[in-house]
Amino acid sequence: MSTAARTSPEHCDERTLRAVGLTRRGTDRATAIALAREVLRSGAADDDVQYCLHVLTYAGRPAGKPDLTAPRQARELVDQGRCEEALEVLLACDESGESLFARGRLNQAEGRHDRAYADFLAAGRAAEAVGMTNPAILPWCSAAAISAHEVGRPVVARALAEAELVAARRWGDARTVGRALHAVALTGDADRAVTRFTTAVRLLSDAEALAELLPARHHLAQALATRGRHEEAVAVCASSLAIAAGNPLWTRQVEELGARLERLSRLTPQESRTAALACGMSNREVAAELGVTTRTVELHLTQVYRKLDVKGRRELNRVILRFGVTPP
Repeated sequence: MSTAARTSPEHCDERTLRAVGLTRRGTDRATAIALAREVLRSGAADDDVQYCLHVLTYAGRPAGKPDLTAPRQARELVDQGRCEEALEVLLACDESGESLFARGRLNQAEGRHDRAYADFLAAGRAAEAVGMTNPAILPWCSAAAISAHEVGRPVVARALAEAELVAARRWGDARTVGRALHAVALTGDADRAVTRFTTAVRLLSDAEALAELLPARHHLAQALATRGRHEEAVAVCASSLAIAAGNPLWTRQVEELGARLERLSRLTPQESRTAALACGMSNREVAAELGVTTRTVELHLTQVYRKLDVKGRRELNRVILRFGVTPP
């Protein structure tokens, strides 16, 4: 567990203990910052310095880079797309809350969302057992919400995301609020998704939180496409590609989304409408809705499959539902 998250040693300065306690509980961020800065100005011992550097980092006011524990190193490696290296680090870790969270992040990055969800819940139980409720330290609720969303548990996903947003706003730093708002945008009201994603992206950009900014921008592009705003979605992808430079995981994901959006732009208005209707109707029902023959619908769908590089209706449904084709 990170320095600021573990049990504080008795020999630390009283001001350090107060700052750490406020940070662990996620309350009174302003006082935690003031106490930590006061300790750092006083020529404190090395342990106090490390604790206070963590406090300021979690509060969004970094005054230096604190030492990282192995689980935190693993999380940073995952954020950089270096999953094999992260796994090697995690193999030597214990089953602490931070280790479980880091393992969840690795499983999430590699698409194993059921496992990730279980890891995040276990990490949350471990954190709560020691009174650590600040999502700035361990954002397990938003991480679990994203994986719950991916495996089709919308009610649970929404509840987890909203719970973290409440705690994040109580603490108040841009990175923590932006990360929680991203999860709420993904799991909540679709009509408000673009606005919420846009706000999350702004907050994470202001906080220079690259690890959280890339997935938020990725989901913003998807939300824009779902609303039929493909040109804006393509622009977000293009700028995200520059931000993702050097990160193989996100470079690949942004490129794949950009390619899919480019294929969607090839559809004619009639093909686009046919594809959208085909998600919930039979060919005969689509034909009746459009006032054309069933054969015409079949021809349109054949063109859609070719242009989108999908093999059938089931794969088409996934593409349409995830990236959106809005009828003209």
